[in-house]
Amino acid sequence: MNENNRISKVLTDDEIAMIQQSIASLKKSLNFLQNLTPSERKNLPKINSANKIFAEDSIHILESKPQWIPPVLTAEEARKDLKLFEQLDPIILELESLLRQMKDTQMIAGSEVYRVALSVYSLADAARKMPMEGAQSAHELLKTRFTQSINTPKNSPEKDTPA
Repeated sequence: MNENNRISKVLTDDEIAMIQQSIASLKKSLNFLQNLTPSERKNLPKINSANKIFAEDSIHILESKPQWIPPVLTAEEARKDLKLFEQLDPIILELESLLRQMKDTQMIAGSEVYRVALSVYSLADAARKMPMEGAQSAHELLKTRFTQSINTPKNSPEKDTPA
């Protein structure tokens, strides 16, 4: 592995299909997952290490079934929610780690091809000045594309959308 070529891999059609099948299987296993609106994400009370003990203590109180607790609040449902919260934690950590690796690998691959593109652009510029056959048209094409790419806002859909 050298600095300019840290990754040299193309996924086969079979590998892509296997990955997509694995994702579909994962989604099927997690068919209860839900989406929150940005407002819900911001405003829902959240459990953390500091208030988890508070939540556990409240479940113990629910289990003793005091008369002042309405029947809609059940220890069984609270325990299920707490258990799911705990079960998802290590899975989320693994998936976040995998996603970070995928994004980093994608960034490396993109950086490598962009470095090549910059080198070709520089070589075309030098070759057109000599002059060498075909270099002028190659330089003009690359110059137009390069100028468009640096003038395209970073959040533009056309820049973020794969070709």
